[in-house]
Amino acid sequence: MTDTIETSEANELNLVDRVYRSTRAAIVDGTYAPDARSRLNTLASENEVSLIPVREALRLLERERLVIATPNKGARVAPVSLTCLTDLYRVRKIVEVEAIRLAAPKLRKDSITTLRELVDEMVARFDVEDDKGFLALHRDFHFGIYDLSGSDWLRHIIEILWGHADRYVRLAVRHSILNGLVQDDIQRMSVEDIGNDHHSILDKLEEDDIDGAAAAVISDLDGTINRIRNAISEGLVESEV
Repeated sequence: MTDTIETSEANELNLVDRVYRSTRAAIVDGTYAPDARSRLNTLASENEVSLIPVREALRLLERERLVIATPNKGARVAPVSLTCLTDLYRVRKIVEVEAIRLAAPKLRKDSITTLRELVDEMVARFDVEDDKGFLALHRDFHFGIYDLSGSDWLRHIIEILWGHADRYVRLAVRHSILNGLVQDDIQRMSVEDIGNDHHSILDKLEEDDIDGAAAAVISDLDGTINRIRNAISEGLVESEV
């Protein structure tokens, strides 16, 4: 009897995790747009589950501030805003600088070479308007460093922050690059900045200049937030104040 109950609970937890992961991914990659509404029945049907795991998954997403739940109805995706963007990147600077300081002594020369190849491929993907390829490589680059920090909690916090930041980055990249809605000189500048910003991080790490690497991470984050702000000011990304 006990085994049956435990098996049932384990299955329920697996369903919650599956709904949570699929819904979170859809929010982060923009499939579910900011402020979009989803009903419980719709989410249950999409995930082929009952309403119970959907409700639990939405509670988890609400804790991460990715959704705003409506009791017994469903939820809407949290809107994007300049206020949230600014606060988000302020916190990212704090935790990612700490991560790179912890990771720097553990980064080997061959790892830096691999990361440089990632940067070159990342720039190439951006240049041919492959937003998904670019963003996947961009993530691989940064977590290739942060994973060496040795701190599971720090890594977990960065993962949550990236989930929020990716919504802004993906919206800006899609609207400003794929749809060709910004001027060519802005696009070329962004391609150059992306390569230079990330190679600068590796240059400092290669020189064992931890303070310089931390400053380069901050510069990279500042460049990203400025590009997102530009997209918002051009009306390419809708935002709340």
